[in-house]
Amino acid sequence: MNPKERLMAVLRREEPDQIPFTLYAETLKLVGLAIYEPWRKLLDQGLSLFAALAVQTHKVKCPNASMDIMHHYKTQTSWSPVDLMISMNKPHEISGEIKTPIGTDKFFAVMESMDLSEMLPWFPEDGFFIKTLEDYEIFTYLIEDTEYTPYYDDVNEFQMIIGNYGIVPTFVPKSPFQSMIMLLGPHRLAIDYYTHRKEFDELYNAIYKKELEVYKIAAESPAEVIWGPDNVTGLITSPKFFKDYSLKFYNEVADIFHKHDKIYVVHMDGELKCLADLIAETRIDAIESFTPPPVGDLTIKEAKEKWKDKVIWSNFPEPVCLQGQREVKKTTKKMLKEAAPGNNFILGISEGFPSFMHMLSTVPNILKTINKFGKYPIAKE
Repeated sequence: MNPKERLMAVLRREEPDQIPFTLYAETLKLVGLAIYEPWRKLLDQGLSLFAALAVQTHKVKCPNASMDIMHHYKTQTSWSPVDLMISMNKPHEISGEIKTPIGTDKFFAVMESMDLSEMLPWFPEDGFFIKTLEDYEIFTYLIEDTEYTPYYDDVNEFQMIIGNYGIVPTFVPKSPFQSMIMLLGPHRLAIDYYTHRKEFDELYNAIYKKELEVYKIAAESPAEVIWGPDNVTGLITSPKFFKDYSLKFYNEVADIFHKHDKIYVVHMDGELKCLADLIAETRIDAIESFTPPPVGDLTIKEAKEKWKDKVIWSNFPEPVCLQGQREVKKTTKKMLKEAAPGNNFILGISEGFPSFMHMLSTVPNILKTINKFGKYPIAKE
């Protein structure tokens, strides 16, 4: 099997020839794949690419709203146009405002770079969009004003670039409750849930209704896989929140996707033990970026017992590489043994390495270990 066939076999609940090993295409950079010989060799040896943040299958606009953003580079400046362009990729602050007919929302954030994969808005506490009750009204207006239209050109084009080395999903907005976390921040979300439930639920319902539109567009797209970048963790999404706000949405959109023969993959990379039984009730096809100890709190063995009908797409816990490459190999073998015989299991790397040099040594080590010990079916001890 080639890397794409191997990956799709698992996602379709078929038998692969060995455990797939994936890496986000954005981590490697496509230019690096083209010019850096070691990466090309890894692809030929079985490394699979998962282009999680490459394409969306929709375009979006708010016809009655506008946004102005100011980038603050401070002393990172020069007379040279080339220097100016390079400085745009350096860490800096941004401030801006979103204007609507019913009010203006101001925001602030610190950006690590202009790279999309590093721009996801994990804003500091003072940078979340909703800070007052008035902001609820503004964002409800924005949500209802949003217009989505299908745009499918990029899916096929990017899959042609990746070829048989991996898959290109379309990524959709975070599910409604995870979007609420991004808009309010964990602190305000918890307070407003108890003190302003009416406004809280009205905003949630507006997001829910609007997101059904864009998820239906994704369902009708050429993409075989739909990826939700939810970053779920029980540290913020408690079992009560998950049951009351996430479970129904996941199952409703999963049914929409399955009606169109799509595979629904959701990024859940946090502590999931307290949510394990509820996740089992969802009709999500794959839990991607599932991270076992020492980072997460649920083992692969426990996850397999809880989620018998789901693909466990496990993230290798990157801090292990700080313990040396011998420990990387040991941990990889342990993960494979826990996953035995290996059905419904994918091993990947979806989070950040401590450094680029750690990635250069760790990725080949994991792949070599999988190629040796990850042949399907893996013998149970």
